[in-house]
Amino acid sequence: MKKASGVLGLLLGFILAACSPGDTVRPTVTLQSPTDGQTVNEANLTVQGTAQDNVEITRLTYQLNGGAEQQLNLTPGPQVSFEFQVTLQEGQNTLTVNAYDQAGNKGTATVRVNYDPQAIHSLSGTVVSEYAGAPVSGTTLKLYREDQLVGTTQTDSEGRFTFSSLSPGRYRLEAQKPGMAGSVMQGILVPKMSTLTLIQRRAFDATASTTPPTLIVTDGAGGALDNRSFTNSIPFQVQVDATRDLVRPMRYIYVALGRTPGSAFITNSATWQRQIYIETEDTGPQALSGASVAGFGSASGEEVYLEVVAYDFNHNRSHYLIPLTFINTSATQNNTVVSPTGVAATAITLSQAVGFFNVKAPFTLTVPLGRNQMGELPLDLQGVPEGSNLYVEVRWCYTNTSPSARPFAFRIERSTDGQNWTPVGRVGGGASSSCPSNAFNRPFFFRDASPDLTPGQTYLYRVVAVGSNEAASASSSTTPLPPFFAPLLSPADESVGVSKTPDFVIGHPQLQIGADGAAYNLVLWDTLTGDSVAWQTLAGYNLYVEFGNGDNGLPAGEALVYGFHPAANNLVIFTDTTDPNNPNLVPVDVAQGQVALPYNFDGLAQLPELQALRTYAWQLYISYAYKYEGTRIGAYSIQTWPSSTSFIRITRPDTQVFDFTTGE
Repeated sequence: MKKASGVLGLLLGFILAACSPGDTVRPTVTLQSPTDGQTVNEANLTVQGTAQDNVEITRLTYQLNGGAEQQLNLTPGPQVSFEFQVTLQEGQNTLTVNAYDQAGNKGTATVRVNYDPQAIHSLSGTVVSEYAGAPVSGTTLKLYREDQLVGTTQTDSEGRFTFSSLSPGRYRLEAQKPGMAGSVMQGILVPKMSTLTLIQRRAFDATASTTPPTLIVTDGAGGALDNRSFTNSIPFQVQVDATRDLVRPMRYIYVALGRTPGSAFITNSATWQRQIYIETEDTGPQALSGASVAGFGSASGEEVYLEVVAYDFNHNRSHYLIPLTFINTSATQNNTVVSPTGVAATAITLSQAVGFFNVKAPFTLTVPLGRNQMGELPLDLQGVPEGSNLYVEVRWCYTNTSPSARPFAFRIERSTDGQNWTPVGRVGGGASSSCPSNAFNRPFFFRDASPDLTPGQTYLYRVVAVGSNEAASASSSTTPLPPFFAPLLSPADESVGVSKTPDFVIGHPQLQIGADGAAYNLVLWDTLTGDSVAWQTLAGYNLYVEFGNGDNGLPAGEALVYGFHPAANNLVIFTDTTDPNNPNLVPVDVAQGQVALPYNFDGLAQLPELQALRTYAWQLYISYAYKYEGTRIGAYSIQTWPSSTSFIRITRPDTQVFDFTTGE
């Protein structure tokens, strides 16, 4: 019997070997929970995952902190799931799960888990492409504390992320994504900072390094700035560590107190400014004072943050937060202040990208401020963020010019219900006897580029004057619009046999985005000579088209077309479908959402016919939608607009240009 048993054993071994001849494929182990670098605040940890093999998983074990392998129960198979609990030690723990197949091949997965009983805090935020930019999804974020990885996550479709179970301390957040430049924020204090916005731009060269530059920030004499106290002025020097990875040359180094610096378009105000250094790796000894520290600090000392932002040539971004105590001896802190007046909040939605580093002169658009008044909307192209899509400009007045009433600071607050107010910014105080009726000309302003601004949500803003007392203004509301795009329809692109006095038909999707109206201005030019043939729309003035929606004073299904007429030197109605006695110079089709601009419609001197059998091009020179807030316009959504020096034609990806050829 023993001999027979031995033979059967040899035979069984031979059969098993034949079933997996030469199997050298290792199993794979995937840990779903916990994740590498995770911090937890409970000692008992549940571990979950799966193991796979090309033949069969026969054994599972785990090891904690390099200890002996502990056996796990399983049902053998090509894929098995597992779940078990371990008890962590306080501090860093290393957990390894091992999977074996029947040939003895071994696969492993290892994670590091930090057990901290005090880890009860969270850090959340949003990654955006620019200050007012679109969200960046799929970015890998790594959070470090004292150079030790404590968590890894990815942004969701809206660019949002959360790290939970964090212990108090100072953190560094790193962001990486293929095709995007690297971004790092250094000096995040938890739990003082629970939310943040991280900016990650598209890489200039996807093949170049995406490691953000390392900065050395000192007081200009080699001393550290962290947690020091300064009075009225903050000395600093920013140097780029040339021994570390960077893509030369540096583009910009920004330095500011109490507010993230960057594009002047977003971060400057009438009573506050930041320092900027272009194409340098060393700012040299400098100081923030005057307007650069206005509105920050206190006589007894306030904890504030010096913020330094740097971009290298590949758009890799470094952002340093440096805590310090700032003493401000300005006597305006003792003034008795009154409420600011004339607060007007206006949402601006940009539907297409403009260059973050473009340096162009400012320009203005003539816009309706209401049906009975016109004004200029300043849109300074200098530093407008690429990919930007939404911000709110808050303008106001403070007309009490008495030296004893001048505010120390203005605090800008936002609310969605008019009851609960959240500070979104602070600037230095000021006073001016001027308070123009045109809100865009009012002397004080702040731009809120928070990434949580949402089209369709109504926001209220107020401004609080700060001195020995605080005095809040009345609120102003705005409802941001989604992006606006009016398609060209006729003459169609590449069409032939077109009339020598054509109608130009465009889509008018005002109602689709919840707007009350839209403004248009067309340009037409000869493609042979490149010369402008004519400014359509009143020789350069905008035409305003409003379809009735019940909120803009027009019945649904009706339309009003009006604009500034140079001869009348006033606003003139060109089409009013509610009154058969009014002119009908601009045909509209409310049902189809279209408006037709005749070649000669405005009653000015008639333009000559276009030449026969000649190719012309046309496009929207200006196109934006707007929404009323009471009697004023409180939101704009801009599709296209001119620069100060040239027409925006094919240079903007969302600007359509249609060619057509006239007939005989």
